[in-house]
Amino acid sequence: MFARETTIAATEPEFTAEQIGWRFTLGAVILVGAYVAWPIIPLVMATDLDPGLRAGISGVLGATPFVSKFVAIAIMGRPAYYFLKRKVYKRLRRRFAGAPAK
Repeated sequence: MFARETTIAATEPEFTAEQIGWRFTLGAVILVGAYVAWPIIPLVMATDLDPGLRAGISGVLGATPFVSKFVAIAIMGRPAYYFLKRKVYKRLRRRFAGAPAK
């Protein structure tokens, strides 16, 4: 099971956080900051705006976290993608290494 993942990981270039630089930071800020849009939806719905306008604004705010993932990945680029993927896989392997198979 892990042999395939190890083979894939061995063929990918390895990047450090220093090599990724400001693009990684900006992408992370966009990802986290996009979730601030959801608590604003009740405030928009409480306003006296036209119902169609309120629906449109709340729809855009609701989709912001989803869309921000694409924007952040585009800003971060391939090096950040490989860096995050390697970190996540390493944590998952450590976490489930001793877990029994179901």
